[in-house]
Amino acid sequence: MSTQTLPHNNGTDVARLLADDEHFLWHSWSPSGTAGRGGMVVTGGRGCEVTTADGRTFLDARAGMFNATLGYGRTDVAEAMHAQALQLATYTLTQAATVPAIELARRIAGLTGEAELSRTFFCHSGSEANETAVKVARQFHALRGEAGRRTILTLADGYHGSTLATAAMSQIPAARAGNHPLPAGFVHAPAPRCAECAARRPHRTCTPPGPEAIEQALLAAGPETVAAIVLEPVLGVAGVWPLPAGYLRRVRELCDEYGVLLVLDEVMTGIGRTGTWFGYQHHGISPDIVTLCKGLGAAYATVSSVTVRQSVYEAFAADPLMGGLRHGFTTGGHATACAGALAVLDAVEREGLVAGAARTGAQLLQRLAKLRSLPAVHDVRGAGLLLAVEFDTVEQAALVDEAMADDGVLARLQGAAVTLAPPLVLTDEQAERIADCLERAALALDGNR
Repeated sequence: MSTQTLPHNNGTDVARLLADDEHFLWHSWSPSGTAGRGGMVVTGGRGCEVTTADGRTFLDARAGMFNATLGYGRTDVAEAMHAQALQLATYTLTQAATVPAIELARRIAGLTGEAELSRTFFCHSGSEANETAVKVARQFHALRGEAGRRTILTLADGYHGSTLATAAMSQIPAARAGNHPLPAGFVHAPAPRCAECAARRPHRTCTPPGPEAIEQALLAAGPETVAAIVLEPVLGVAGVWPLPAGYLRRVRELCDEYGVLLVLDEVMTGIGRTGTWFGYQHHGISPDIVTLCKGLGAAYATVSSVTVRQSVYEAFAADPLMGGLRHGFTTGGHATACAGALAVLDAVEREGLVAGAARTGAQLLQRLAKLRSLPAVHDVRGAGLLLAVEFDTVEQAALVDEAMADDGVLARLQGAAVTLAPPLVLTDEQAERIADCLERAALALDGNR
């Protein structure tokens, strides 16, 4: 791995940066008036670590927003993007193409391992990719003479983005509140999880909703009105809940039975995060549409993708207005971003990071599973290098998250769960450091009761 890092700023710069942050920058998903975590201005990174303007160093166990899958300071990716930018920064994909876009579409098709799942449309973000998937699904059915199929069925605890349509695909309050009226045509089924019980508490027993909940919602909506079922193989923002064995297989059967498209949102799970190239590959099924983002650009390139079955693509030739997909973005499939994504895929393959995520993730999960014996720990779960330790209360999880940061490890707080999604280049020693740090913070909770 080839990496480089940047020097941090001096003390005078820190004061100016924090002042400018407070006055000019509007942070995403953050309380107003905050200048990062404790005035954290990140200025450089190397491998799995980031440095701040005031000289602190953190092990980034959340990979930014779960997207820095190759870690930081990769000269191989940066040089590929630099070379492409000098040759041709980008060109529109409207009735034209670029070499990196063609090559990246071909590579994604190869990763699916399926001849039919082979046609890719490029966007910039996960939200755009999932919104595109919704438009594709609805237009697909309309072009086949079933214009009444407009409904999109998702899980209530799923998260698919922050645009208006993708917000409507979830029932998570933070994504919906204040945005009404949201677009119509979205219905939800209960997710296969139960926040009130876990395996370590035998006196709390329940049966989390299975795929029959999907079927009930499908029948209630009227199967003839449903365009697609959209699912995450692992419910990420809900607190890392992998779909149970057999769940996706049954949903695939329902889609086939009722003529509904199956869309798998692999924005968080795709490109090795769960120990396979795609999360759905753990389940032995194939989607009609799959979306990618975070691991595709690995925080170096702003690129996302929507890959569809050839039969879905071919339906658009019948569009009376254009004879193709009436949708797009000015810089979708940006040539420099695609070149970066190709370099990312090269690195993931060359360094064996998919198998590495499976191995290191299993070791980390085994180590964290020991925390189930602690009074405050409600559950430990995960898939590959996407894991969560859930506590009994949100307050306990917040204390653990803050204590970990004070100890030099950055995790992500999601409700009552402390979630981990470190870069796939995580070493065994760094995995042990994360586990040690989380264990210390969890043990300290007894002193805060």
